[in-house]
Amino acid sequence: MRGVWATLISVWALFAILAVLAWTRQPSGSSQQAPTTVIVKGKNGVSQLVTVPSTSATHATTRTSPVPVG
Repeated sequence: MRGVWATLISVWALFAILAVLAWTRQPSGSSQQAPTTVIVKGKNGVSQLVTVPSTSATHATTRTSPVPVG
């Protein structure tokens, strides 16, 4: 019976540790990026506002390049 209680306590302790880690971990960078506005000086000193849209296609991947055939 002592082994059963030790197992239950260790499982609950593991769940408690995982809960604390999940609670304190910062969320990954899934936030939306706002478009960037830049002032561009053209000919004759004329300034223009240019809005560059944010690109959401930049992300990391674990997939490697395909192996060339041959």
